[in-house]
Amino acid sequence: MMMGLDEVGKKTKSAFNKEKWLPIARDMPFLVSHYCCDVMKKRPIHKYEKSSSMYGYIGTLTSESRLRKQAWLKHGCNAFDGSKISSQPLSFWTEQDILEYIQRYNLEICSVYGNVVEKYGELRLTGVQRTGCIYCGFGCHLDKESRYLKLKETHPDKYNYCINGGQWIDNPFYVPGLSLEPDEWGWINWNPKQIWSPSKDGLGLGRVFDMINEVYGENFIVYK
Repeated sequence: MMMGLDEVGKKTKSAFNKEKWLPIARDMPFLVSHYCCDVMKKRPIHKYEKSSSMYGYIGTLTSESRLRKQAWLKHGCNAFDGSKISSQPLSFWTEQDILEYIQRYNLEICSVYGNVVEKYGELRLTGVQRTGCIYCGFGCHLDKESRYLKLKETHPDKYNYCINGGQWIDNPFYVPGLSLEPDEWGWINWNPKQIWSPSKDGLGLGRVFDMINEVYGENFIVYK
């Protein structure tokens, strides 16, 4: 739990404090990481840049995250100084800007997005609004239409790989004798002896979602 002190020395919660997710970070017997993009996107790009001496254009928007906005305010669209060379020409664009550009110049886009149409005073896509790694569950509890049920319909083999499989393995980060007593903030060390992990038969996300649904409600994550 992230805490701070106000002007009179009283303990206050950080803006980044999200107590709702404490059970996942503290109690669940599986690893939670933010390194997915590093492994799947950034490292391959950096490896290619190093081997080819070429640099790509990155289509990120400042509206997508606080960090991207801060980076744009500091460097602008192009950063040619320091060790990192990068160009994000769409940084100051909004999603509406992009959809208007596609519509105005009749650009061909991937069929999964459908077409650009106006609805309720703004431009929308008739297909999916966003795409990403089909195995990623980030934000799946917010889906209006379950991405996994849609995957089951369109790519049943990929769905089975996502949901099924999995295995219990020894936790490589297990610390024998580590105290499980709560500290002054109420935090208890995460230290299970075994954790649920992907196997050669699949990622085992079904078991993960079941554990999460036991805490947050039966339909918190819909996948079956």
